[in-house]
Amino acid sequence: MHIDPKLLESIDRVSEQYEMIHNEIERIWRTQMVFTWHWWLDIALAVLPWIVWCIVRDRKRTHDLLYAGLFTMLAAALLDIVGVSQGGWNYNTWLLPYLPEYFPWDLTVMPVGAMLFYQFFPKVSPWIKGAAFGLVGAYAVEPVFAWLGVYEPTGWEHYYGLPVYFAIYMAGHWLYTRRLRSADPC
Repeated sequence: MHIDPKLLESIDRVSEQYEMIHNEIERIWRTQMVFTWHWWLDIALAVLPWIVWCIVRDRKRTHDLLYAGLFTMLAAALLDIVGVSQGGWNYNTWLLPYLPEYFPWDLTVMPVGAMLFYQFFPKVSPWIKGAAFGLVGAYAVEPVFAWLGVYEPTGWEHYYGLPVYFAIYMAGHWLYTRRLRSADPC
């Protein structure tokens, strides 16, 4: 099979543009972002929730929690990549200059928050906890991040996030409780 030379030229041209843009992003990050209060907030959001989780987690359920947390991370990161690339929102700060997504949210805040919701109040309906998770994400976290200047919705309304957060929570909850259900003889 032969690849069309025009296609290869187009890919090369876009790759060169991407490299130039990325070099500019690195320069801006190095000269204007790193060590600012936003950057320190990013560090705190990337580290502190995991420290809290390590202290309060149910050690007997660590594997199940991490399994569900990993799903939450992957879903959040993938949807964040799509949202940024499609112009739904952008971020005005980066922990690292390599991807435009907000990885403290995708890899820490959202999965740790979900794992804490799965672990605590086990008698509360997962539907209620999922709705609470969605409401907190859409109507508390997103507006606070926008107010802080970390997050800038450009084609996204906060209420769009409610069903997304709810769906991610419920899928993660299913993964978290799946092994419990399979071990239950009833």
